[in-house]
Amino acid sequence: MTFKMKATATAAALIIGGSAIAATPIQNVDVDVDLDAVQNATAAAYWTDVADDLENEIVSRLTSQIDNDGASLSIDIDEVSLANTFEKTFGWEENFLIGDVLISNPLDASAHEFYTLKVSFENAKSYLPEDMDLATVTNDSPYYYESMIEAFADNVVAKLK
Repeated sequence: MTFKMKATATAAALIIGGSAIAATPIQNVDVDVDLDAVQNATAAAYWTDVADDLENEIVSRLTSQIDNDGASLSIDIDEVSLANTFEKTFGWEENFLIGDVLISNPLDASAHEFYTLKVSFENAKSYLPEDMDLATVTNDSPYYYESMIEAFADNVVAKLK
C-alpha cells in the first residue's frame, strides 16, 4: 500500500468513524537540535539525522491533520540526552530522548501548549521487531535509533489528537 493510499484510508476511516475528538490541525513541523553542543563525538555522529528523521516521522503520522491555517509544532531536542545515550553505563531505562514541544496557533493564542517530552528506551522497546532479541540491541544500533524516533513521534502525535 502506498503512502498516498494509507493517507486516504486513514482519512476515510476518520470520516466513517463519525465525529471523535477533533484533532489539532497542523500547518508545519520543525524539529531542531544543536549537534555542535553534543560534546560526545560518537553521539553527535550517531544522531546526525535525528531532526530530519523525527520531523518526517511526525509529518507522516499527521497527514490527515495538515491544514494551511493550522498550528505550528516546534520541537527542540535536548542535546544532553543524546550524548548521555553513549556515556551512561546503566540499564536501558536510563537512556532517554528528551525534547521541548511547543504547539502554537497563530489564530488562537489560547491554544498554545508547551511541554517537555521524555521517552526512554524502556518505552520504545515495543517498536522493535517482534522477533528482536533485546540482548542484541545496543545503544548504537539502528534498531535503537528507529525505535526511539518512532516512540517520540507517536507520543507527540498522540497529544495532537
